[in-house]
Amino acid sequence: MMFRLLGPLDVCGPDGASLPITQHKQRTLLSLLLLTPGNWVSTDLIHETLWVSDSPRNAFGNMKTYVSQLRRKLIDANDLENRIESRVGGYRVFADRHELDVFLFEEAARKGREALQDGDPGRAIGHLQAALDLWRGEPFEELPVAVKQTESTRLEEHRWAVREDLIDAHVALGQHHVVIPTLRALTMEYPTREHVWYRLLVALCQSGRRAEALAAYQTAYRFLAEELGIEPGAELRQLHQQMLTGDLTGPFLRDLRQRQ
Repeated sequence: MMFRLLGPLDVCGPDGASLPITQHKQRTLLSLLLLTPGNWVSTDLIHETLWVSDSPRNAFGNMKTYVSQLRRKLIDANDLENRIESRVGGYRVFADRHELDVFLFEEAARKGREALQDGDPGRAIGHLQAALDLWRGEPFEELPVAVKQTESTRLEEHRWAVREDLIDAHVALGQHHVVIPTLRALTMEYPTREHVWYRLLVALCQSGRRAEALAAYQTAYRFLAEELGIEPGAELRQLHQQMLTGDLTGPFLRDLRQRQ
């Protein structure tokens, strides 16, 4: 089977078809169990997650019903394993790592970074793009923020690292035309991320657009100074000085790799 969690919950059976898990409580319960697959999740936590307020009188009975319904749907999909196990006070779900898009994302990201570090940006691009293509929205979308926050934040930061690695791989191949539009959009959406500004300046400089790079630095400087009351960090300032002096022969990409 395949459990897709990098966006709305989607469970695909062995034939690749999505299972019709449409009931909200069932989707929330399965998402909670898949947050830590193979680990026991207490019925108390399940109760708090399913019913933030207005808990029904027979909440724990309802919980058993949802588990039973989920088991039946998995069996109907010809997945004959008992995926959801119960004991007094808790439930857990079994899923192989290769059945989870979260694991597939992290595995593809790892292969991409290794390829980049080995000096093979072309191969890295394939793995890194495959990792990003697994994302369909917010991770563990069905769960309350308080429940998923730690894991969701971790995954989002990992996604950022993959984006940066993919940009570095394109720049290493001289594909500045590919990354500059993406970087410009990212600086507008996330203007406080100095690593994004750094990569934009590098890409512009290496494509012979030094004037645009200098203008972009001034935009970054104004935003950080006016909105946050701080100056750009040392790396951005140093790169700016190199641009002013025309010394654009420095090992920019090597510097990027060392900073991660």
